[in-house]
Amino acid sequence: MIEAEKQERAQSALRALSSSRKNSSKEINVPEDCADLTGQLQPFVKEEVLVSVFNGTFPCTAEEFFNNLLSDDSSYITEYRTARQDKDINLGQWHVADEYDGQVRELNCKSICHSPMCPPYSAMTEWQHMVLSANKTDLVFETVQQVHDVPFGSFFEVHCRWSVKTIDSSSCSVNISAGAHFKKWCIMQSKIKSGAVDELKKEVREMLEFAESYMQEVSSPNQQDKDLGRDTAPDTDDIPDDQ
Repeated sequence: MIEAEKQERAQSALRALSSSRKNSSKEINVPEDCADLTGQLQPFVKEEVLVSVFNGTFPCTAEEFFNNLLSDDSSYITEYRTARQDKDINLGQWHVADEYDGQVRELNCKSICHSPMCPPYSAMTEWQHMVLSANKTDLVFETVQQVHDVPFGSFFEVHCRWSVKTIDSSSCSVNISAGAHFKKWCIMQSKIKSGAVDELKKEVREMLEFAESYMQEVSSPNQQDKDLGRDTAPDTDDIPDDQ
């Protein structure tokens, strides 16, 4: 168990180092065990803890999903977090990390807590990882979330994977799986695992509902410009014929 916990600390530290490396000036204490992990591609989430929390479709392609919702130019994540009343939201930029395929970035905020066992807000760090296939029809978006100020918060992480695949020119399939990964054993482990899955089932639906309305807002200005262009176009009946 001691050796397993040592490896878990090393992997968590490596993930934090890779995700925040581009735009963070803070010191990150990386265990010496990380030396054994660098130079080789690592899995970002723990496959064995993931269970399905959503299977459905979304009205865009996988490429549009990334461009509109997850790219550095998108404000979706920040707006969603603001809408749910999170505070001090700081989202880093995507960048390449030697230890993981694709790109990584880091989100920090004070996340609102609804549980009576938790404070009103807790500091939260979410490490994000994405891979978009070369033909841009398959997107994998993964997150590892650490909530710092809740009971037993240092014992576990919440791992999540979004698999987005283009179906046709206007739709994609979205399969989301998630689970709580424990870095060390605790007495509340079973309850925390089931609670995390139940909470994530609710949260991903809220995120997708917000995403759909966000994409409608993003696309509507273009449509309005087209409509405005049609409305202001000169009427050929009002143009006099050349004498």
